Amino acid sequence: MAERMKGRCLCGAVQFEGTLKDGDEFGVCHCNTCQHWNGGPGMATEMVSMNISGESHLTWYSSSEWAERGFCAGCGSNLFYRLKENRDLYFVQVGCLDEPGRLTLAEHIFIEEMPGHYDFTGNAPRLTGAEFLARLQGE
Repeated sequence: MAERMKGRCLCGAVQFEGTLKDGDEFGVCHCNTCQHWNGGPGMATEMVSMNISGESHLTWYSSSEWAERGFCAGCGSNLFYRLKENRDLYFVQVGCLDEPGRLTLAEHIFIEEMPGHYDFTGNAPRLTGAEFLARLQGE
């Protein structure tokens, strides 16, 4: 059975629970949009079968042609983004999960947009934005 995880925004107005799509892994996104949205790289895990409470506090922002980002209108917590063509797949911010320590780093994406003022150790695969988007097209 697929594992479920819970999370919430900082003020608790938006709470959610979903099924981990690909096990206990997360990815790091270095795209310029994630950097602006998070103040640094985005760290997210893919979840499906989301149950969200407090949706009246949830605001969606269309951040690109292919994705929209959800955040709490009350506290401003960045919670997740989803594909406009597949609104059942959520990329949930790891820091919003109740047990983020259960997850392991699986990959980096949009590596060509990573600025020079930070770096990650380890040997997780590093994909360009084009490689990542091509993989999304294949799903």
